[in-house]
Amino acid sequence: MILRLLSRILILLIIMGAPLFSQAPESPEAVFGFKMGEDRKLVNWEQITSYLQSLDAASDRIKVVELGQTTLERTMLMAIISSTETIADLDKYRRIQAQLARPYELSETDAAALIEEGKTVCLITMNIHSNEIAASQESLELAHQLATADDADTRHILDNVIFLMVPSLNPDGQDMITKWYQSTVGTAYEGSRMPYKYHYYADHDNNRDWFFFSLQESRLMADVLYKEWYPEIVMDQHQMGSTRARFFLPPYSDPVNPNVPPSLMANLNMAGKHMLAEMHDQGFKGLVSGTIFNAYFEGTMSKTPLWHNRIGILTEAASVRYASPMYFPRTSLGGMGIDLPEYKQQTNFLDPWPGGWWRLRDIVEYQKAAALSLLRLSATYRQKFKTNFYQLNKRAIEVKPEDHPLFYLMPQDQHDPGNMLEMLKRLRIANVEVYQAEKDFQMDGRDYHKGDFIIPLAQPTRAYIKDLMEVQRYPNLREYPGGPPRQPYDVTGWTLPMQMGITALPGEKPLTTSYQKVDSLRLDIDTSLVQSGWMAIERRNTNSYRLVNNLQRNNLDILALNEELQGYDAGTFMVWCDEKNREMLQQKSLKYNVQLSPLLPDESMLKIPASKIRPARIGVYQPWISWAYDEGWLRWVLDEFDYEYETLHNDQMRGKYNLNKNLDVIIFGSQRANSIVNGRNIDQRPGEPAVRENYTGGISASGVQRLKNFIEQGGTALFFGDACNLAIDKLKLPVTNALRNYKRDDYFIPGSILEMSLDTGVPLTYGMEKKAHVYINNQIALKLRPYPREIREIGFYNSHHLLKSGWAVGVDKLDGLVGLAEIPLGKGKVILYAFRPQHRSQTYGTFKLIFNALYQ
Repeated sequence: MILRLLSRILILLIIMGAPLFSQAPESPEAVFGFKMGEDRKLVNWEQITSYLQSLDAASDRIKVVELGQTTLERTMLMAIISSTETIADLDKYRRIQAQLARPYELSETDAAALIEEGKTVCLITMNIHSNEIAASQESLELAHQLATADDADTRHILDNVIFLMVPSLNPDGQDMITKWYQSTVGTAYEGSRMPYKYHYYADHDNNRDWFFFSLQESRLMADVLYKEWYPEIVMDQHQMGSTRARFFLPPYSDPVNPNVPPSLMANLNMAGKHMLAEMHDQGFKGLVSGTIFNAYFEGTMSKTPLWHNRIGILTEAASVRYASPMYFPRTSLGGMGIDLPEYKQQTNFLDPWPGGWWRLRDIVEYQKAAALSLLRLSATYRQKFKTNFYQLNKRAIEVKPEDHPLFYLMPQDQHDPGNMLEMLKRLRIANVEVYQAEKDFQMDGRDYHKGDFIIPLAQPTRAYIKDLMEVQRYPNLREYPGGPPRQPYDVTGWTLPMQMGITALPGEKPLTTSYQKVDSLRLDIDTSLVQSGWMAIERRNTNSYRLVNNLQRNNLDILALNEELQGYDAGTFMVWCDEKNREMLQQKSLKYNVQLSPLLPDESMLKIPASKIRPARIGVYQPWISWAYDEGWLRWVLDEFDYEYETLHNDQMRGKYNLNKNLDVIIFGSQRANSIVNGRNIDQRPGEPAVRENYTGGISASGVQRLKNFIEQGGTALFFGDACNLAIDKLKLPVTNALRNYKRDDYFIPGSILEMSLDTGVPLTYGMEKKAHVYINNQIALKLRPYPREIREIGFYNSHHLLKSGWAVGVDKLDGLVGLAEIPLGKGKVILYAFRPQHRSQTYGTFKLIFNALYQ
């Protein structure tokens, strides 16, 4: 009787479709007790991780994978969402994507079969800017809906799309922001900006790292993008300012990058307009397109895939103060760039939002609607998107002889071969194929050698290679005819060989030599040259500084030549080699790709015009202003090259901390002088959150005086970019900023590469060539005044062809001015860098100008 009853219950459960062995996944609201986006409520990274893992356990539509460890050693996750059948066979679909992405030997028939069998792979990334918190909250609702809903719309998506969802591209910052905000709720500080960087190094600039890949998170995602899943469509969800439109979607504004295939941009525009139309149909207001955000600069998560033949979509939602709602009167709302000059209806802004309360929940709704619209589009036009992806990759491989260039050649025999190798490694992260010549050969009448590196452009990443390697010629756009220059979305020049300070030769004719693909990139280092005696480590190799720092950490003495000796330049590093350390030095030489060469076999110091050096004790000024990005990139460079340093805050600069006792060098990244001195203002306008007192102010007048005392008593201070104005104005140096009073009509260089001449006879330029490419993103150049002591004008502009890549208005104003100067002050000195020597960690070619100041 009992068995018969149990049997009937079992049959009834099966008919009703009830799960037998697991619970239906609970909604985020049920788990956390509030709806995602509710006022003053946030979930942190631990909660997001836990919830997504519970979905994975409860649903066969979702698989959560760990991508790796972040900068601060949190686990970065990606959720893969699709139909049950697809999730069970992910390896098959990953293989299909790889074949379509790199169709070297794929016939049209086989390609058609793969397209028919495959799914659209759509990647949506969220919360790269951690204070743009809504997308991380939305991710849980979106995942739950797709994991549980059974309507026709959801089934259509699941059956045709593999949805890759990254709930946060910066888990470290997501956790920091949520905990910071929660600590302020209900206080006068509610909604105040977190005073420290939400990415340990880059803060907001973590979304400028997508072709150089310095950050751990970028590298983890590069594997997903370019080596594992090859998504045809990428969308990155952001938030923007509060007082403009409510939501941005493509099409983008002008200009158009000439290296992006027109058919790809047309498909991107179609996708953006489709999403706009659907969201209008659903009643969303305040949608805008075609303004501010363009697709010329490649370096952001949403745009860089365009150069890899993928659709790249940026969304931007109007912000609130984290999860605290804001009220917007109609008259508080304004235009959005030149293409939406006023807050009123026009073609790209069809239905203005009328104003009122705006909440985190609203942002979640807009972002979720955009995501679902894109997923529906991906499902409906699966074959179209996959076919276009395959065809663009195929066309890139089938480069014609008239296409130029055909390849790039990088000889090993160049001034800084280590920087060349570093550039190649960065390109490999994005799956650019690199080759080496198998024998000596000639090109254009010159001899080249076995082992020289070659990048053919006949590969799917052709547009990407070309855009990074060639010179940028940004169009001379004006706000109106005869008006001032139109502000670009970001920078206008990024040519990698120039930033790296290396030689990369474009090939216009087919190569006649054989070459072989290589995965392991290294230089031809001859370790047999490492033998007993004094070994030379040349400063022309940027990696030599990394090697020297490591050797000093291992308690080896390092000397530097005071003058030229046996063909080695003044400044050349020296280390003593004997049987005890020979093997170790050989291993280090290979590890750092630095050739050690025999200088003198005799240990006698009497015959060597050299001095022992030690690493300087370095202090890096870090303001309580998170958007001072330059400071973070400086720390990245110092960490990468194994320099020890101390971070200095305002209280150390203006308090009792003994600067001279503890430090030899203090460095200020590019930051406005007023911001350094006065910092964040403690005063607030009505309705704005208060700022905690310990995070207000700057170094103050007392800090300036203590800095001056530090220099006069023998210290060295380095000022980058805008920070030069602090030294000029507050330290009363014999120098003026000759560009200070120019208007944008007369002088405007918004992130470009220029040529600077160098005096190579001084220690600061050891290892440099006579010409350097420098990154200019500040309105500053130096004019020196008479002084009773010698001032070194080390870097100067003396050419009528200074602009090398990007855009420059009024570049002639620089002619005859100084970009790098060393000025004595008391017993110490000030070094002014009127450029960005470590711009976003990319300018390896000018790192030596920093490093040479960091030894005593």
